[in-house]
Amino acid sequence: MGSEVPTLFVRRASGLVRTVGPFTAFMIVFSHVVGGGVHKMAVIGIYTAPGADIPLAFLLTGVLLALPTALIYTLMGAMMPRTGGDYIFISRGMSPAMGFIASWAFWVKEAVSYGLLSWMSVDFFAGSITAAGIALHDASLLGMAKWMATTQGHLVLAFTFALIFGVIAYLGMRVYGWVINVLGVIAILGCLTNLVILGIWGLAPMGAVRGWDSLYGAGAYEKIVSKAFEIGMAKGDLPLAPFSIADTMNTTTGAVFAYLGITAAVYVGGELKTPVKSLFIAQTLGTLIIMIYYVGLPLLAYSAYVVPQDVLAKVPGAMDYLAKHNIPADRVYFTVLYNYVLKSLGAKDVAALIGVPDTSYLLPPGAVTSFTIPLVPRGLEWLQVINGVFVGIVLLKDLPAFFLVATRIVFAWAFDRFFPEMFAAVDSRFHSPYWAITLTLIFGLLFLILPYFGSDWAVAGVSSNLAMFTGMLGCFAGALLPYTRRDLYERSPIAWSIAGVPVLTIIGIWGWAANFLFFLISATQVQIIGMLVISIFLGAGSAVYIAYLAYNEKRGIDVKTIYAELPPA
Repeated sequence: MGSEVPTLFVRRASGLVRTVGPFTAFMIVFSHVVGGGVHKMAVIGIYTAPGADIPLAFLLTGVLLALPTALIYTLMGAMMPRTGGDYIFISRGMSPAMGFIASWAFWVKEAVSYGLLSWMSVDFFAGSITAAGIALHDASLLGMAKWMATTQGHLVLAFTFALIFGVIAYLGMRVYGWVINVLGVIAILGCLTNLVILGIWGLAPMGAVRGWDSLYGAGAYEKIVSKAFEIGMAKGDLPLAPFSIADTMNTTTGAVFAYLGITAAVYVGGELKTPVKSLFIAQTLGTLIIMIYYVGLPLLAYSAYVVPQDVLAKVPGAMDYLAKHNIPADRVYFTVLYNYVLKSLGAKDVAALIGVPDTSYLLPPGAVTSFTIPLVPRGLEWLQVINGVFVGIVLLKDLPAFFLVATRIVFAWAFDRFFPEMFAAVDSRFHSPYWAITLTLIFGLLFLILPYFGSDWAVAGVSSNLAMFTGMLGCFAGALLPYTRRDLYERSPIAWSIAGVPVLTIIGIWGWAANFLFFLISATQVQIIGMLVISIFLGAGSAVYIAYLAYNEKRGIDVKTIYAELPPA
């Protein structure tokens, strides 16, 4: 018997199966995207940049960045429906080295975000349990929420969340897809209850004033506003400002973080049953739907929490201060003042100010649910509790989507022989890449502690910066592809041209420029230490690629031919 001819790739078939339909593909994108970015970053963004218009920041980021990136990744993914996403089409359409480094950056971003979101999920559930405790007058629930807010509570619960979703991944895409779908549907209900509460009761005249006074006692709302102006005018640091386009653009770092993942479905391209249909529904149509929510939610939230002029008129010196600093009255937000008073006085003194028994009764200022809970009229406490739990799941459901994307990137490297080949192993029963899952789980758990050492905003900035680096290369690869790989371009579902220039090239240049713009903005947010961390990550990825290039050449592996071909499905 003659010896078997060696395969170009690790195997002649990936071992993964096409089980993902359009609905699950959309849920992967939705689950990856809609979470802490909008429900937390949209709230805390204006704390860091008082002149910002947060709904405008989310709109600009969506139109300039999210839409073209989603379009280019949809078209490229439809041409090359393989597991690994932009690693596949950047390495085949532009450069193997750039494909590996771009995907390495995105994989690190996914692992960092997996830990960050595990940590942030605890904040959301602490808020929901606080709401339940206040609504039901249950001291044990309030005690539980207070423990969850501690560092110990965060570490224990975040580790548990991260570990559970990592373990479920071993059961394969059918089970994982089911988990993503169920959590996604619950999260959608949470998004809808947010909009209903803010739209019905938040926009009612004096709705927020009545809500906070009903929750904490008569005059509670006005006490917060008065104390904020008293402290701020004395110290000269009241966090209010007129509209500023510069502040608005600075807060796009949070918006970028919120949109990360609009391309998530392309990473499971080899597992999509109908790639073209699924990618257009999940990524292109999905981005439009998500953008509407991303603009609508903060628009309703900030509109509901503008401090009424009747309240401002009762605060000594408030109107004069606003006039002196050219601050319109409609830019005085209770959310900002509440956060400012908490930071200035501390939770214990704020609890005493509004007359609650202890700090466990205070709603945390960093999540949108904290500002929907007081709006629900008394007698509808069940809606408070349901909304809090559902929105808690809004962030928790991100975890399996982030984890899924990260594992498929590792698998794709190994299948191309540019990572230890053991990571291309697939379980014969569950069709899951178990070693890729194990590696990603370990790194995710390590990165889980990052928020403990720095702010959520800084970690989000690092994640956004890495993603923009990847997005730049992905869009540029799309712009080049009609000229560098005509054979692949002919598979495009939209091979149109304008004045002889391929539409793919036009969208690719648009996406590249937008990603570069937001890359620069994110770079200003992470500062020197953040850029140093990013440089270390990218340097490590470059070293891995060069090491495997040398190793494969030494083994006689035809690297050039590997990257000229699409891997088998």
